Order: sequence, then structure tokens, then C-alpha cells
Amino acid sequence: MGDSRSTTSTNAVMSLFNRHLQKRSEKSLREVPVLAELFDKRPLPGKSGTTMFVPRHIARNAIRALTEGTPIVTCATSAHYYSGTVVGYGDARAYSDFLVMVHEIPTMISDDIDFMSRDAGLKIDDLCRTAISARAYSAETGGHNTFISPDGTTASGSVKSTTSLKQNALFETNTSLHSDNAPLYADGLYHGVFHPRQTYDLFISTSAGSQLTKLAADSAKHTSFLENTEFGAKKLERATIGVLGNIRVIENTNAPKTVNGGTAAAGISASNSGYVAYVMGPGAAAAVDLSTARLKTYMKALGSAGTTDPIDQEMTAGVKFYFVAIGMDVRNRMRSIPSGKTL
Repeated sequence: MGDSRSTTSTNAVMSLFNRHLQKRSEKSLREVPVLAELFDKRPLPGKSGTTMFVPRHIARNAIRALTEGTPIVTCATSAHYYSGTVVGYGDARAYSDFLVMVHEIPTMISDDIDFMSRDAGLKIDDLCRTAISARAYSAETGGHNTFISPDGTTASGSVKSTTSLKQNALFETNTSLHSDNAPLYADGLYHGVFHPRQTYDLFISTSAGSQLTKLAADSAKHTSFLENTEFGAKKLERATIGVLGNIRVIENTNAPKTVNGGTAAAGISASNSGYVAYVMGPGAAAAVDLSTARLKTYMKALGSAGTTDPIDQEMTAGVKFYFVAIGMDVRNRMRSIPSGKTL
């Protein structure tokens, strides 16, 4: 016996359901990234193809006295812009006709869209971390080594699994960034993303005492600066656990790079493991504003694949978005802090 429901009404219901999924997907995606919230935001390119351009920061001595009658020497576009290629990312799931028949699909699709959207958020932070990590150890004119040596270590690559993160590393980081004239966020602080095992060493294992400033009871005055959307502000407020050495400490398990044993990487010596935290000021990096990332959910009904699904055995659902993260003035406006763990 055929299904008595009309194709028109079924398509209408699917369209409404997909709109609902779109809103859920946007919320799930934007709940996850933390490191990305510290990046300068840029809209998805409109007229530059797949390339996003962000300006380099002009050095303080770039403004100079002019000589009457002598044209000023200019620099090429490539010398005062960073650029990155926007890439599409996505995932999809397939559902059998049996699942559709027993009406399990709405719950399954809803759950899967949530998981895919959260995975998208993790992917965004991964891309942001890669963008700043790639520039952190590069030899760049006018910059300094971004590595901060914790607990008495003397060089990048010498940190071991037993090297704990001490409070003095944050004070050293603050001094180093100030020395490079790195700007502060609107709250007058630098912001850092740390792994929970790092913050345990920082605040518990090393007895922070009076140096640790908990968020004030009137936390509203500490949140409006965090991000230019209410959603971003609340997210970072939840992740913030304190302020130390003029650095707002934000806790996250995904953004700080995890380094496992094997070969020396990101400041951690071979055959050891640990984490790399990132502390920065505005202008260290830029990324596509998630509100312009063209996040979209997709639902394709049974039989929509045509001749590749001749007897209507499969329907699909998925998500897609566009993103790029670009390391900017990483050498002068960001510091990476590798450490082991005691917990």
C-alpha cells in the first residue's frame, strides 16, 4: 500500500524541520570555539574570491618626516596585507528507508546535526591554533621568539612532562608582550587560553594566594569587552577562571595544543607530553566572523539522489560552512607557553 501523505506536504514539513535544525546548528556551532573568540573578526570575503585580506600593523616608526618636493616611498599591497584562502568544511549522515518508516528520523537527525555542529566548532579552534602555531616559531622580521620558558627551562624544546606551569611564566609573558608594545583588550588585560591541567598547576599546585584575582561580583563590567556579540561574551565569561599577571585566564580542553611523546614539538622535548597555552592581545590573528560563515544545514529526502538511489532507500542530512584563520602579528602580539603536568 502506498503512503497516503502527499509529496507536497512532506516537503513542507521537511523544510520547516530544516529551518529548525539551522537555528540549532548555529547555536551549537557558536557554543564551542574559545580560541577563535580572541581573534579579530572579518566578514567572509565578498568581492575578493576565496581570498580574505587582513591588514598588517604599521610599525610606530613608519610615520616619518616628509621632504618637501620628494614623494614618499610606498610599499606594495603584499607587504601590508596578510591573506588566507577561505575553505568550505562539512559533514553528512545517511539514514535508511527503514528508519524513516518507523519515524525515528527526527530525533536522530536532530542529534546528529548537534554533534556535527559541535565538531565544526572544534574544527574552527583547531584551524585557529594551526594558524598561530605556524607563525609562532617562524623567523619574522621585527618580531621576537614567542616561546616563554616555564619553570626554569632555558630554551624551546627543553620542556618535559614534569615541567609544571608556574605563576612567574604569566608575569614574564605580560612583560614580554608589553615590551613589544602589544595592545591590550578593552578590559586592560591580555587574554590566554590554557588547558585545565595547566591551570591546576598554575592556581592549585603552586598556591596562587593573593596574586590570584577572582572575577568580581559585579562581573557584568568584565564581560562586555569580551566579544562584540552577547553570545561570545557569555561564552568567554563561563570559560574565565581568574586573572593573574595582567592576563585573563580562560580554560579550554581543545584549544591549547596537546603534544604527545615522540619528537620535539611546540617547545616540548622529544619523548615527553604536555600542553601549549596561547596568550595574546588584539591583532595577533584574524578569522572569519562566524555570523558570516554561511553555516547551512541540508536535508535530502528518500529518492532525491535519482538513479543512484533507484528504490528510495536513503535520505541524508548534513552541515556546511566556510572559514579561514590567519596569523597576523603573532611575533609581537602573542606568546606560547608550553608545559607538562602534575595532575
